[in-house]
Amino acid sequence: MTGTTDGRRTDTRQRIHQVALDVFSERGYEKATLREIAERLEVTRPALYYHYKSKEDILASIHRDLASSIDDIIDWACSRPADLRTRREVLHRLSALMAGPWGQFTRFAQENEAAMRDLAAASEFVERMESLAELLRPSDTVRGRMRARLALSALFMAGSRAEQLGGTDQVRSAAALETADELVADG
Repeated sequence: MTGTTDGRRTDTRQRIHQVALDVFSERGYEKATLREIAERLEVTRPALYYHYKSKEDILASIHRDLASSIDDIIDWACSRPADLRTRREVLHRLSALMAGPWGQFTRFAQENEAAMRDLAAASEFVERMESLAELLRPSDTVRGRMRARLALSALFMAGSRAEQLGGTDQVRSAAALETADELVADG
């Protein structure tokens, strides 16, 4: 019985996250309201307040979920040999993450830097990116560290509004992953 309740709660939370991200992206974080989010969800404001007291709470929850997903990738990679195969698998896992709602969150974060700066956990996100860059570096040189950061940037660029690059989201994601793979190759 508890599993069903927990599953529904998780589904509700994920639905709130998705709708909130849609509203934040369309209207801008500052202009978005909980009323608007509740209307899109087709629930009452009190029903939404039961889960989140403010849009800041929703944003922080979305960020925690992303951080947890990235932590899972980091933990997995730390338990593996520091080799090309592990680096490539990290990239593939990150790419899969970016293909989902995290790509939308990345776009939102880039377009709403002020809201992200105000988010208490933003500095932790930077630390996570540093950890990923460490795991991705093909060598302990300036060039190796640069290549790791560029590989991360390629994945995030594909997730951001990069229509000017041409192609579909899938084509850009595949190109970003291929580029990132080349950047973390030994050498």
